[in-house]
Amino acid sequence: MKNKILMLLCVFVTLSFAEVENPLKKAMDIIKDSKTAYSLKFLEKPIPVPDRSKMINIQVYREKTADGYVLKSFEPKGEAKKLFDKAESYFGSHQYAKARDAYTLALQQDPKLYNAITYIAQTYGMEKKWDKAELWYKKAIDANYIDFLAHWLLADVYKIKGQKEKALQEISIAKVLNRNNPRLEAVRKQIFDDNGLSMKNWTFNPQVKMSRDSATGNVNIVADSIWSYYAFVQAAWKYEPEYKKIAGSWEKKYRECLMGLLPFMDSHKGSVEVLSRLDKVLDADKLGDFIFYEIILLDNPNIALLLEQKQIEALKDYLIWANRK
Repeated sequence: MKNKILMLLCVFVTLSFAEVENPLKKAMDIIKDSKTAYSLKFLEKPIPVPDRSKMINIQVYREKTADGYVLKSFEPKGEAKKLFDKAESYFGSHQYAKARDAYTLALQQDPKLYNAITYIAQTYGMEKKWDKAELWYKKAIDANYIDFLAHWLLADVYKIKGQKEKALQEISIAKVLNRNNPRLEAVRKQIFDDNGLSMKNWTFNPQVKMSRDSATGNVNIVADSIWSYYAFVQAAWKYEPEYKKIAGSWEKKYRECLMGLLPFMDSHKGSVEVLSRLDKVLDADKLGDFIFYEIILLDNPNIALLLEQKQIEALKDYLIWANRK
């Protein structure tokens, strides 16, 4: 221990959780006893939300394995590719009936070309044949549930048909499947507004920076005072193998990081949005969903494509719940 602020934090964290299980104490003890020197400075100005607009998913499908799922790209070959390319050309020149025929033939050549089903639906949408578009988007989703585009465009069909609740369900699934897509987010806002939900695109944004000095090995942390405990748990995870082994999964790590915000909950939740949201989440016993949707998927959006359907739908329900006014 080489830092007075860190010494005070270790004392305060013990007092703050004196009468309940102390989720931070192990991390703080490891930091305190580490051969690595940790220093903390308080943040002088807010850290902006990172630009994740390019961290988006593309259309893929998945195959079941003994360990879960494997993601596969759509790569038509041979005759299927020729037909698919012809369909794309017809689509681009607004010859939608011919495009449908070519997509159908391509799908016959390659039954795993599930995106062709989505594009067939899209041709009907371009012709404003909404019932047929709805039918084919549902077929696309049945064939490949993780096709975010099918959910997205089905939501748009429901919006046009005045079926607001159905549109809300589908756009929320699409949002889970492609967390950072800016065009999808614009549609999400419209549909949420139609349903009386918040349009705000709130983003979890820890006010923490840390780096390791390459010469000395010392770890330098800069954090807002409210995020100081969070920062040290994150540092223990990142730089202390003993703690990382104990903490285990990402979800457990973030649970312990978030517990570092609890001492500030009562005094700051009225003015700090992350605290008010965390308070609401804890009251509703939705911390696991909060961690997965608000934190993990932000920087790892492709993980959503590996979830079971019921897990995706649970995150969809969380997203809707979190944005109710």
